[in-house]
Amino acid sequence: MNKRLRSALQQDISRRTFWVLVVLVVLVKLVMTRFQMVYVWVGGAPLDDELMFGAAQSITAGQWLGAYDWLTLSKHMFFAVWLALCSLLHLPYLAAGQLLTCGAALACAFAFAPVLRRWKSRFAVFALLAFSPAATASFTLRVYRDNIFPGLCMLFFAGLCGYALRCRRPVKQGIGWLVLSGVGLGLAWLTREDGIWLLPFAAAGTLILIVTALRNKGALPKKLGRCALLAVPYGLLAAAILAYSAVNYACYGLFAVSDFSSGSFAAAVGAMSRVKAEEWKPLCSVPTDVRMKLYDAVPQLQPLEYWLEEDEDLQNSFRNPELDDYQSGSFYWALRKAAWNEGVYDSPQKAAEYWQQVADAINALCDSGQLEANGPERSSTTPPIRMEYVPDVLAEGVRSLLHTLTFRDCAPYYADQRSLILPEDEAVYEAYLGQQVNSAAQAGSDLPYYSPLQKLVFTGMEVIRLVYAVGLPVLFVAAAVLQARRGIQLLQLRKQKAIQPGQALLWVLLLGLLGMALLRCFMIAFVEVASFNIGTSTMYLSTVHPLLLLYSGAGILTLWRKNQWQTS
Repeated sequence: MNKRLRSALQQDISRRTFWVLVVLVVLVKLVMTRFQMVYVWVGGAPLDDELMFGAAQSITAGQWLGAYDWLTLSKHMFFAVWLALCSLLHLPYLAAGQLLTCGAALACAFAFAPVLRRWKSRFAVFALLAFSPAATASFTLRVYRDNIFPGLCMLFFAGLCGYALRCRRPVKQGIGWLVLSGVGLGLAWLTREDGIWLLPFAAAGTLILIVTALRNKGALPKKLGRCALLAVPYGLLAAAILAYSAVNYACYGLFAVSDFSSGSFAAAVGAMSRVKAEEWKPLCSVPTDVRMKLYDAVPQLQPLEYWLEEDEDLQNSFRNPELDDYQSGSFYWALRKAAWNEGVYDSPQKAAEYWQQVADAINALCDSGQLEANGPERSSTTPPIRMEYVPDVLAEGVRSLLHTLTFRDCAPYYADQRSLILPEDEAVYEAYLGQQVNSAAQAGSDLPYYSPLQKLVFTGMEVIRLVYAVGLPVLFVAAAVLQARRGIQLLQLRKQKAIQPGQALLWVLLLGLLGMALLRCFMIAFVEVASFNIGTSTMYLSTVHPLLLLYSGAGILTLWRKNQWQTS
């Protein structure tokens, strides 16, 4: 019996069986998510969900992102384009997100095909990523960009990994992967302001591949041609940014992706956070005493004092009562709205000119010593990095890693929350998204109502989550141990001068995936500690889950020397 079982495990599946299983997985995912419902809170998310949905409606109406105000270009808005495209194609919103997830999972499986020779191994990686509970977690039910951001990032990682593992093959076998990498990078960049976090993997991968290409045998022109190919992802990123900025310029006269994370507004916020406070306050990059100094010293900011310090609407919306001040993650929104109240956002040009004047004035005062500065000139909406944050960031980063490894807060539905929406608004959302809104309440209660069949499906999804919560930590530790062992072997081969060209590439690639997962954890940890103070957030860590799954699954399947599944 053991021999039969061992023989069955060693036997590969056919290509046709692989594709039949892939189709079945996609259908199962679509069926499961059809029982889920979108979550809408009208009036409760004006900076997030409502902003994106309104912009999508404007795109559908042929008006790009709508009339210009303080929020129009405040975020990278590709998600609004995605919603409009789904509406045009009559694709249900949640189904479209799952198709993207499954497509990214399939791309990852085929990216590692050169080292996953068995079809069953490729399917294992695909299924592991496709059934990730994070891809169907309750936060993905919001009409917000984190529904698609992890999938776009995985397209980027799959593309770069796919090319790296084929870099010694004919160019035609690798060029498509570079294109996929560039598409993923460009769209991810246009979806979130922190898309820049993908660049370390791109830069490190590019450098390694350039060295690999130059060390290969062959004529120098051929080697240089290989190196030049590596510009493809960056060219597509530049094309995406230029095309999007050109549309913004045509509609608003501002050539930029947004007027928030870059340009004069970022320069103004960076200048404000440069001014030294009398006493440093955690979470407050521009505390009250700094603002008072700025009102006195910078004439352009004086009209904003009433709004920021006295207006009840801004106090209730953005001020943290526990701190009795604006914390970093909300101050810049209060600042923009105060400026909007003063007519600064009558046009993009007026706003850009205003914030540049503010930035120049503050930096001049700091440079001359009239205002004491705590650092050099900076242009950023993120708080300055301080040594005081280090212990908390390290602790939060470790919590974030454990949080993602165990799939915390990845339940497939909201057990105690329902949408807050009027019937007329609900009809608009459901018609546009092709998806039901979870607004129904249980009899005599404010809790959401779910049918018995929905609860049954959600129970099955929760079982999957529990399996992942127990299984991923085990797989992750096993992959890390295998990688450490393989690293020791490679060092020994290097000492013996017996290492072959490209032999360490897979090991470095897996290390890069792990490094990016850790980078995201600690990057979000810094934002949480220095700006948000909302607790460990699964939504902001949603790109970490697929990285850990890919690292663990591909790592075990490729680094386990006794793995009979890989023998051809």
